[in-house]
Parts: sequence; C-alpha cells; structure tokens
Amino acid sequence: MKSIGLTLWRQRVLFMFLLPGAAAVLVFSYAPMAGLVMAFQDYRVSDGFLRGEFVGLDQFRAFLTDPDFYAALRNTLAISGLTLLIGFPAPVALALMIDAVASSRFRKVVQSVTYLPHFITWVFIASLVYRLLDTESGIVNLALVKLGFAPVSFMQSPGYFWFILVLASVWKSIGWNSIIYLAAISGIDPELHNAGMVDGASRFQRMIYITLPSIVPTIALMFVLSLGSLVSVNFEAVFNLMNGFVQEKADVIDTFVYRNGVQMIKFSYATAIGLAQSVIASILVFAGFKFSNKMNGTKLL
Repeated sequence: MKSIGLTLWRQRVLFMFLLPGAAAVLVFSYAPMAGLVMAFQDYRVSDGFLRGEFVGLDQFRAFLTDPDFYAALRNTLAISGLTLLIGFPAPVALALMIDAVASSRFRKVVQSVTYLPHFITWVFIASLVYRLLDTESGIVNLALVKLGFAPVSFMQSPGYFWFILVLASVWKSIGWNSIIYLAAISGIDPELHNAGMVDGASRFQRMIYITLPSIVPTIALMFVLSLGSLVSVNFEAVFNLMNGFVQEKADVIDTFVYRNGVQMIKFSYATAIGLAQSVIASILVFAGFKFSNKMNGTKLL
C-alpha cells in the first residue's frame, strides 16, 4: 500500500493530466447510469426518480410480448450478423494487401484513401447512397440500363436494405479498422520474413505462413470485442438510410428504442429495452473471452 502511495505521489503530475478525462467519463458515462432505475418504474417526468411508481419487471414483460420488438430484434441480428460476416474479415484482408505493397509511397496513398470515409458523416454517406442508387439518374441503374436490364428501385425495396446498409458500413469503416491490424503486422520480427526468403518463400507464402499466424491473437481479440455489437446496429447509419418503404427491414432495436423513448415519451419502456440490450452485449463479450481462452490456451481476460 505504501509503494502504491509513493508511486502516485511521484507520478502526480501525470495523474493530474488524467483528471479531465476521468471526470468526463464519470459525468457522461457513469452518472447517467442512475437513470436505469426508470426501467423498474412507471416513470413520469413530473414525478422524477424518487417519486416514480415502482412496477418491478412490468416494462420487461411489456417489450417481451411486443411483436414489433421481435421484428426489430430480427432486423438487428440479421444486419449485425451480415456486418460481422462481411465487415470483420475485410479490414484484415485490406491490412494484408497494404502490407504486401512494395512501394511505400503507393502504400501511404492507399492507406489515406481508405481511411478518409471514416471521417465522413452518415448524413453525407446516406445522400451519396441515395444518389448512386436513384432509379432515374443513379449511376448503378444507368449501368444496368446500358447492360439491358430494367432499373431497380433499390431504396424503395425492403429486400435490398440489409445489404446496402452493410456494404455502406464496411466501406466507411474498413480503412480505419485496418489500422489495428497494420500495427500488429508492424510488430512482427523481420527475421521471420528474412528466414522465409532464404527458404525461397514467395511474398504470398510469407503472408499466409508468417504474417497471418502472427496477428491471429489480435484478430481473436477484435472478434471477441465485436461480439457485443451483435445486439446493436449503428443508429446513425440506419436512421439516415431508412425510409417508409423499407421500415419493415430497417427498424432495429436502436431505432425502436428511439421511437418509443423520444417520440412516444415511453421512457421506462425504452430504458428497459436498453438495459436488456447492454446486459446481453456484456454477456456475449464475456462468453467470447472465455471461449477464446479455452480454444487458444491464452488468457485474454
């Protein structure tokens, strides 16, 4: 205990720099968790937390018997599953391809171009998607007409929405997510590649037998962390891309909570759904860590 106090005192200046960030996390992340009590109340703004009527698990029973909630859950799981299936391996593949580029100048250009979409807002991306897929003037439908096909109303057809959303999300995040894997690749001992070249291994063979196995722990960690997103979808992406024609396939848990909590002023109902969503996400991540530890013989948690 004395050594800890001595360390804190010696590094007090560094800890002082941490105070603003710690205060922000406390105020904006932990303090609002007091509002979770609404999930167990029939909350009214006029009553506040202290005088709200306690109803136990009634709000949880309400959404578990709501067919609209199960429609939103279906869409959430489908979109999250497709995003995990397509979006998770994509940054790994991009990082491997960037690392395989011989020209450092061209590699930097590719990195910069693929990173840029991460900084573009979903409002702009949604506008771009609508423009590209427009029935009359969109470049996709113009190409289909040139090839002899009839134009397709992509943004008015529910069947296309999941794939449009997933592809737009992957395009936006693939470059940014590849940074972690590029960092892991940069930490590989160069002597391993030198030994591979001495043995006559090609660039592709070194990528498969040296680079990829070396970053497997990083891939496993990122996969486990991504399991928590199975019960949530990027609200901004869905909110900006959805419309009345595709709502049956676009309404996810996050938009369902927004509609009930903000638009319909059912605060307790929305809080109960959000709490259940967070608990399930935590369980998925924890289970993923335990499964990874058992399969790999490592200790991620």
